[in-house]
Amino acid sequence: MLVMAVVAALLVGAPGVARATDAPANWKVAKEVDGITVWSAETRTGYWGYARGRVDATPAAIFHRISNFEELPRMFPTLDRVEVRRRDESSALVWFHYDLPWPLSDREYSAEHRWWTEPSGTIVLDVEGVDGERPHDGAVEVERVLTRIVMAPLDGGMASEVEYLFRADMAGMLPRAVRSQTAWKIPLNVMLSMRRSLAPHLAAR
Repeated sequence: MLVMAVVAALLVGAPGVARATDAPANWKVAKEVDGITVWSAETRTGYWGYARGRVDATPAAIFHRISNFEELPRMFPTLDRVEVRRRDESSALVWFHYDLPWPLSDREYSAEHRWWTEPSGTIVLDVEGVDGERPHDGAVEVERVLTRIVMAPLDGGMASEVEYLFRADMAGMLPRAVRSQTAWKIPLNVMLSMRRSLAPHLAAR
């Protein structure tokens, strides 16, 4: 299956993501929205989502938007607090807190972010959850967070093909179906948010 080969290629050679030795083999198409295709899968260590589609912005513009961590709550309404605890030219440690509607408990996690640019102009962002954070305000810690976002240039660099691989377990008292759906809805919603926030009339804001 093509998606299995693509995901395997995405996992190879990454400092953090390469440790995901349980990459799933049972991918299923979850949804297609405006040219973005999303797959879902499940393994013993968590729930996975993988989205692929076009974004009409350069890889640099996309990366600038999603790595401007303090501004991310403007893109995601439930993300109400972000703390950048460490940052340098190629990495950052960031804490996220999500204010979810009742009766759901709030969620939070901390994650190491590492990024680099390949000779082709492709920008890669890896994200790996950091365990051991004490929960704030009774929030539930999201477990087993592992992400890779690949932004490859298209059309001479004026657009990008974005691939978003995501694994996590929302934990807490959530049904299995909700945890599974969340794992593929996050990549989809992030890519749709990329498109909206980078639309020509908004990109300059």
